[in-house]
Amino acid sequence: MVIAICALPSKADINYADNAGFSITNVSESNAPINDVYTQFIEQVDMWWPKDHTWWKGKLHIDEKAGGCFCETTDTASAANMQVSVIENPHTKKRDSASQDVGNVHKRTKVTLTYNAIGTIHFNGTKATNDEAVNLVTIVDSVQAQQLNALTDYSDTLFRPQ
Repeated sequence: MVIAICALPSKADINYADNAGFSITNVSESNAPINDVYTQFIEQVDMWWPKDHTWWKGKLHIDEKAGGCFCETTDTASAANMQVSVIENPHTKKRDSASQDVGNVHKRTKVTLTYNAIGTIHFNGTKATNDEAVNLVTIVDSVQAQQLNALTDYSDTLFRPQ
Protein backbone atom coordinates (compact mmCIF):
# COMPACT_ATOMS: atom_id res chain seq x y z
CA MET A 1 0.00 0.00 0.00
CA VAL A 2 1.47 3.38 -1.01
CA ILE A 3 0.61 6.28 1.26
CA ALA A 4 1.10 9.99 0.85
CA ILE A 5 1.21 10.75 4.55
CA CYS A 6 2.49 8.08 6.91
CA ALA A 7 0.39 7.21 9.93
CA LEU A 8 2.22 6.67 13.18
CA PRO A 9 2.61 3.01 14.14
CA SER A 10 0.02 1.90 16.61
CA LYS A 11 0.74 1.98 20.32
CA ALA A 12 -0.23 -1.21 22.12
CA ASP A 13 -1.10 -2.07 25.69
CA ILE A 14 -1.71 -5.53 27.10
CA ASN A 15 -4.53 -4.92 29.55
CA TYR A 16 -4.28 -8.42 31.02
CA ALA A 17 -3.17 -11.86 29.90
CA ASP A 18 -3.38 -15.26 31.51
CA ASN A 19 -4.41 -18.74 30.46
CA ALA A 20 -8.11 -17.82 30.85
CA GLY A 21 -8.06 -15.03 28.27
CA PHE A 22 -6.60 -11.65 27.48
CA SER A 23 -7.33 -8.08 26.53
CA ILE A 24 -5.17 -5.81 24.38
CA THR A 25 -5.65 -2.25 23.21
CA ASN A 26 -3.99 -0.70 20.17
CA VAL A 27 -4.14 2.96 19.23
CA SER A 28 -3.28 4.50 15.85
CA GLU A 29 -3.91 7.89 14.27
CA SER A 30 -5.04 9.06 10.86
CA ASN A 31 -4.93 12.44 9.19
CA ALA A 32 -8.44 11.80 7.83
CA PRO A 33 -11.48 13.20 9.68
CA ILE A 34 -13.26 10.89 12.11
CA ASN A 35 -16.35 10.49 9.90
CA ASP A 36 -14.19 9.37 6.96
CA VAL A 37 -12.19 6.88 9.04
CA TYR A 38 -15.40 5.43 10.49
CA THR A 39 -16.98 5.07 7.04
CA GLN A 40 -13.87 3.33 5.71
CA PHE A 41 -13.78 1.08 8.78
CA ILE A 42 -17.39 -0.09 8.33
CA GLU A 43 -18.09 0.21 4.61
CA GLN A 44 -14.69 -0.46 3.08
CA VAL A 45 -13.20 -3.12 5.38
CA ASP A 46 -12.56 -5.29 2.34
CA MET A 47 -10.26 -2.57 0.93
CA TRP A 48 -7.91 -2.19 3.89
CA TRP A 49 -8.02 -5.46 5.87
CA PRO A 50 -4.93 -7.57 5.01
CA LYS A 51 -6.10 -10.50 2.86
CA ASP A 52 -3.48 -12.76 4.42
CA HIS A 53 -5.55 -12.46 7.61
CA THR A 54 -8.66 -14.05 6.09
CA TRP A 55 -9.80 -17.64 5.70
CA TRP A 56 -10.23 -17.70 1.93
CA LYS A 57 -9.39 -14.17 0.69
CA GLY A 58 -13.17 -13.71 0.47
CA LYS A 59 -15.36 -10.63 0.81
CA LEU A 60 -15.32 -8.97 4.24
CA HIS A 61 -18.11 -7.00 5.87
CA ILE A 62 -19.02 -5.58 9.26
CA ASP A 63 -22.60 -5.47 10.54
CA GLU A 64 -22.88 -2.03 12.11
CA LYS A 65 -24.55 -2.97 15.39
CA ALA A 66 -23.78 -4.53 18.75
CA GLY A 67 -23.84 -8.30 18.26
CA GLY A 68 -23.11 -7.76 14.57
CA CYS A 69 -20.75 -9.95 12.61
CA PHE A 70 -17.35 -9.15 11.20
CA CYS A 71 -17.65 -11.84 8.54
CA GLU A 72 -15.96 -13.23 5.47
CA THR A 73 -17.94 -14.83 2.66
CA THR A 74 -17.22 -16.58 -0.61
CA ASP A 75 -19.56 -18.29 -3.05
CA THR A 76 -19.21 -21.53 -1.09
CA ALA A 77 -18.21 -20.62 2.48
CA SER A 78 -18.56 -18.11 5.28
CA ALA A 79 -16.81 -17.38 8.57
CA ALA A 80 -17.60 -15.17 11.54
CA ASN A 81 -14.22 -13.72 12.49
CA MET A 82 -15.38 -11.52 15.37
CA GLN A 83 -18.53 -10.23 16.99
CA VAL A 84 -19.11 -6.49 17.38
CA SER A 85 -19.49 -5.47 21.02
CA VAL A 86 -19.81 -1.68 20.80
CA ILE A 87 -20.47 0.71 17.93
CA GLU A 88 -20.37 4.49 18.32
CA ASN A 89 -21.17 6.05 14.95
CA PRO A 90 -19.62 9.55 14.83
CA HIS A 91 -22.07 10.54 12.08
CA THR A 92 -24.95 10.41 14.58
CA LYS A 93 -23.15 11.95 17.59
CA LYS A 94 -22.66 15.58 18.45
CA ARG A 95 -18.97 16.37 18.62
CA ASP A 96 -17.84 18.42 21.57
CA SER A 97 -15.95 21.65 20.99
CA ALA A 98 -12.60 20.02 21.92
CA SER A 99 -12.90 17.62 18.99
CA GLN A 100 -13.90 20.24 16.40
CA ASP A 101 -11.51 21.40 13.71
CA VAL A 102 -10.22 24.90 14.42
CA GLY A 103 -10.35 27.06 11.31
CA ASN A 104 -8.79 24.99 8.55
CA VAL A 105 -6.57 23.08 10.94
CA HIS A 106 -7.72 19.48 11.14
CA LYS A 107 -6.94 17.43 14.22
CA ARG A 108 -5.76 13.86 13.71
CA THR A 109 -8.26 11.08 14.31
CA LYS A 110 -7.31 8.66 17.08
CA VAL A 111 -8.55 5.11 16.49
CA THR A 112 -8.63 2.71 19.44
CA LEU A 113 -9.04 -1.06 19.02
CA THR A 114 -9.62 -3.17 22.11
CA TYR A 115 -9.55 -6.91 21.53
CA ASN A 116 -10.88 -9.22 24.25
CA ALA A 117 -10.50 -12.98 24.11
CA ILE A 118 -12.28 -15.00 26.77
CA GLY A 119 -11.78 -18.71 27.33
CA THR A 120 -9.12 -21.14 28.37
CA ILE A 121 -6.06 -21.10 26.12
CA HIS A 122 -4.83 -24.55 25.09
CA PHE A 123 -1.82 -25.72 23.11
CA ASN A 124 -2.04 -29.27 21.73
CA GLY A 125 -4.82 -30.15 24.15
CA THR A 126 -2.93 -28.94 27.22
CA LYS A 127 -3.95 -25.85 29.18
CA ALA A 128 -1.42 -23.09 28.54
CA THR A 129 0.65 -21.68 31.36
CA ASN A 130 0.28 -17.98 32.09
CA ASP A 131 3.70 -17.37 30.49
CA GLU A 132 2.63 -19.20 27.31
CA ALA A 133 -0.53 -17.10 27.23
CA VAL A 134 1.47 -13.89 27.50
CA ASN A 135 3.69 -15.05 24.62
CA LEU A 136 0.58 -15.73 22.52
CA VAL A 137 -0.82 -12.30 23.37
CA THR A 138 2.36 -10.66 22.11
CA ILE A 139 1.83 -12.32 18.71
CA VAL A 140 -1.89 -11.45 18.60
CA ASP A 141 -1.03 -7.88 19.56
CA SER A 142 1.35 -7.51 16.61
CA VAL A 143 -1.36 -8.81 14.24
CA GLN A 144 -3.95 -6.42 15.69
CA ALA A 145 -1.49 -3.53 15.31
CA GLN A 146 -0.93 -4.48 11.65
CA GLN A 147 -4.68 -4.52 10.99
CA LEU A 148 -5.31 -1.21 12.77
CA ASN A 149 -2.42 0.45 10.95
CA ALA A 150 -3.84 -0.85 7.66
CA LEU A 151 -7.05 1.09 8.41
CA THR A 152 -5.31 4.34 9.32
CA ASP A 153 -2.87 4.06 6.40
CA TYR A 154 -5.78 3.42 4.00
CA SER A 155 -7.68 6.38 5.44
CA ASP A 156 -4.62 8.57 4.95
CA THR A 157 -4.31 7.55 1.28
CA LEU A 158 -7.87 8.73 0.64
CA PHE A 159 -7.61 11.96 2.66
CA ARG A 160 -7.15 15.12 0.62
CA PRO A 161 -6.77 18.22 2.81
CA GLN A 162 -8.95 21.12 1.71
